[in-house]
Amino acid sequence: MSEKELPPAVVVQDGKVPGDVPSKAAGKPPQRYQRRLANYLLDKKMQLRYVLVVTLVSLTIAGTLGWMIYQQEHRASADLVAGLADLTGDDASLAEYQRDTAADIAARDRRLMLEMLGVGIGLTLILSGYLVIMTHKVAGPLFKIGIYMEQMADGRLGNTTPLRRGDMLVDFYDAFREAHGAVRTRLRADADAMAALVAAVEAAPGSLGAPASDELDELRRHVAARHKALG
Repeated sequence: MSEKELPPAVVVQDGKVPGDVPSKAAGKPPQRYQRRLANYLLDKKMQLRYVLVVTLVSLTIAGTLGWMIYQQEHRASADLVAGLADLTGDDASLAEYQRDTAADIAARDRRLMLEMLGVGIGLTLILSGYLVIMTHKVAGPLFKIGIYMEQMADGRLGNTTPLRRGDMLVDFYDAFREAHGAVRTRLRADADAMAALVAAVEAAPGSLGAPASDELDELRRHVAARHKALG
């Protein structure tokens, strides 16, 4: 066995190899990842478009229903005030009671309108936030595939990682990942075949002229670059 084939020496510390010896940073508690809103907006154009459309539709529906409820309540209150005025008639002793009751009914109508407005805005905000999260579960896999496709265009085909828990488009991503792995395997086989050719030619020195030697060096660099791109 030559010296190049010998494995590197490993220093044992207190019965443990270096990989088992914890570093000083290992004692520190892991920092918790702070997730921000920007992390959920991977594709702002696509996500915000859907969020805006659904938000406008929700506001329209909530506003229409709220206005219809308010109109019904206001009409009922007006009939009640009118009926109370007919009952009291010209009785001065009941005039103050009529005014207080009418004011209380008007205040109740205003409070109902404000409550419906608050509920509508709250539901719209909750729905918009939910849509941001749901579109993030779709945009995440697409964003990830886009990165891998850019790497493929640059000739880099490294390992792919699985999706996060809860992401959508799982079947589509698995099909892409399988195709990516098949292309990577085929390119690795080609690189190994070219590497074997280089090794075979190098094993027979003096059989090539100067031009062919230059081509062999170029092929050797190409094989090295291909293996590096394949990871």
